[in-house]
Amino acid sequence: MIEIKGLTVRAGDFSLRDISLTVQTGTCHVVIGPTGCGKTTLLEAILGLRELQRGEVMVNGRNLTALPSHKRGFSYVPQDLALFPHLTVEENITYGIRHGSIQDRIELYKLASRLAESLGITHLIKKDIRNLSGGEKQRVALARALASGCKYLLLDEPFSSLHEGMKRDLWFLLKELQREYELTVLMVSHDIEETFFLADYVSVMIDGRIHQTDKKDRVYRSPSDMEVARYFGIKNIFSGEVTDINDNNYILYSEELKAEISLPLSATSHRYNTGDEVTFGIRQEDVMIMRPELIKKGDNLLSGLITAIYPKGSSVLAIFVPHNSECTIEIDMPEYAATKLNLKISMPVTVSLRSERLFVLR
Repeated sequence: MIEIKGLTVRAGDFSLRDISLTVQTGTCHVVIGPTGCGKTTLLEAILGLRELQRGEVMVNGRNLTALPSHKRGFSYVPQDLALFPHLTVEENITYGIRHGSIQDRIELYKLASRLAESLGITHLIKKDIRNLSGGEKQRVALARALASGCKYLLLDEPFSSLHEGMKRDLWFLLKELQREYELTVLMVSHDIEETFFLADYVSVMIDGRIHQTDKKDRVYRSPSDMEVARYFGIKNIFSGEVTDINDNNYILYSEELKAEISLPLSATSHRYNTGDEVTFGIRQEDVMIMRPELIKKGDNLLSGLITAIYPKGSSVLAIFVPHNSECTIEIDMPEYAATKLNLKISMPVTVSLRSERLFVLR
């Protein structure tokens, strides 16, 4: 288990502030955030490549903060891979296998051979690094990082320079490597799809601060604050005043939507009182256009018009405006569903802001 406690680092005019997170053994924990938010600085601080102003780096209860980088026991793949262009694939993979007893080196060379086979690069072993494709170089970098036998792998946006098809192949490969070699992975990324494919846990970093950490499904479904919601591109954010509270729900009136909204008490750990204002939201794909026969079964129903439709390949983004309201609601739905509904601009529809999919922002 990797534990980061109160880590504060200054890099020029930028600083990481009081970063704390735990990477559970055997999991993949992804730190996601926009370019320039401090993700690479965080990895460099954990590795010992940046001096800490405050904080501790722990692995399995052992404090590594005072140790030099090479004694911390982390494998690392930087964003630029840092392969040696004058060496062959084999020489790159085995470059770090130089310390320890003869027996240790023998076992590590065996591990390097197994890694080359697992990564599908055995046939490249004698090739010059300069003659490899981008995806092949990524595989070599992973093999070199793991050839030390270390179980703690740090990755700095390792797939960012690859095209979509190659990235996806390597996502599956990384998950297989994690299982096969029982790896604990801490990775940084700005790719939302990549993050939620690979991660078990997600931390969202914005402007040098961790805004939210949780299991990936909770981060995806329930962003913690406005900054996180905006980073994920969620536009359906509204406000409402609590008008009533029953055993299961807050009843809100939203002036923006010109509608009463039922919000489950379980949507937030905070307890609101009548008259309090609540900021709530819903992801685009969780807004449902109701078929006429299902309207009576829906909750938080709004009637209005479709004002725009944007095809996105396998899905469609529709813009909905409730009657008597100037606000817009984005709806992301499968292309086949839009076709089945014969969705058109100016079409009157009723939508449901499904109560179980609503989230509350701090």
